[in-house]
Amino acid sequence: MFPLFDTSMKPLFLVASILLFGISILAGLELWSRLHHIMVHFFLVFGLVLIIRQLVLLFFAWKRTRYLQHIQGTSCYPRISIIIPAYNEQAVIIDSLNSLLAIDYPGYEIIMVDDGSTDRTVKLARKVKQQHPDRDFMIITQTNAGKSSALNTGLRHASGELVLCVDSDSRVTSQSLKWGVVHFEDPGVAAVAGHICVANDGQLLTKFQQLEYLISQNFMRRALSWFGVVTVIPGPMGLFRRGVLLELGGYSEDDNLFAEDADLTVRLLATGWKVVSEDRMKAYTEAPEDVYPLLRQRYRWKRGIYQTLHLNFRRLIFSPQRRGPFIALLLVLEGFVMEVISFAITLFILASFIRFGELKLLYAWFGVLVTLDLLVLIVSAGRAWWQSVPLLILQKLFYGYALQAWNTFALFDEWRSAKMSWDKVERIGGLS
Repeated sequence: MFPLFDTSMKPLFLVASILLFGISILAGLELWSRLHHIMVHFFLVFGLVLIIRQLVLLFFAWKRTRYLQHIQGTSCYPRISIIIPAYNEQAVIIDSLNSLLAIDYPGYEIIMVDDGSTDRTVKLARKVKQQHPDRDFMIITQTNAGKSSALNTGLRHASGELVLCVDSDSRVTSQSLKWGVVHFEDPGVAAVAGHICVANDGQLLTKFQQLEYLISQNFMRRALSWFGVVTVIPGPMGLFRRGVLLELGGYSEDDNLFAEDADLTVRLLATGWKVVSEDRMKAYTEAPEDVYPLLRQRYRWKRGIYQTLHLNFRRLIFSPQRRGPFIALLLVLEGFVMEVISFAITLFILASFIRFGELKLLYAWFGVLVTLDLLVLIVSAGRAWWQSVPLLILQKLFYGYALQAWNTFALFDEWRSAKMSWDKVERIGGLS
């Protein structure tokens, strides 16, 4: 392992972060005026970097959007195998399968891999299959071995040139495959990431998540797609070249890895393949409706992203592709450096407010963050952007800061190698 991300370095990252947080609090309390002065300038520089970063991403997201608007489709429709892993998904499996059966595409097969469900998942899937006897629909059962194993089982049984991997709660829109296959006319493209939307957006918490998907995850993928370096193909929808996945050995089945989709994406990039996104290849997925399931999900995501960086950093740094080190740097910055510094700024501002009742710093920093997200919202939401402004302010004020603190806690646990197990988010169902 490259020394910077050797396992022995984790305690150093933990200590350095705690030290930065302590210094930020002391600087905010102004117990030492020189320290306060230094930290103010440090955070001003970081704020400037954050603004430049967002403007650069906006520019390339806009260019990518303009590019996609000129794509008219294709007359070449390779066979596609749709793989849907499932474990105790009786609440959602019927709606998900029906959405897959309704896809408008000339030739595709559906492979559902049941990963040892103990509920009615298989029974309901077989009922759907009986209702469509003329469709190319396969149901495979296996003992419980995890999502990655189920995906790899589906991959081994797939016959398509391309494979679409979806989650068991994904509701795929009918034209998704037609828009996705267009990008494989470029022989350098190995995978296309879909555009993910929240299906159950009737509550405030799920509305916050939908807005987060729009102005953070989907937006980031669109900007990085201009360079072909999308770093995460989301689990709810990803379209791949089957041959490339087989060459890579499929999904990692390491029980200690909690972001198998991110790991696979980064391995694709490290071997020189391009990964892009397509906004019109769309899937709706269920978001947690309660705080605790949401926190468990994000805890797993954050630790999984860092694990992906840890496992693939050396591969990226020594990649024969010039962009390998760039991707490694991007993962370092986005994966934890910006997270840690942002939380340090929050502690600095809170300490200043508690000691002096100072609100100017709070207003200024919050104003910068909201303005940057507002620019993304205007680009992403189109003419109806203004309707989401009140929600954006609420999201940034409460949801955003809560997740920032939680993500930092998840990083700390990863750096001290705390034990963690897979959590399954309970599905709601009945959303179609």
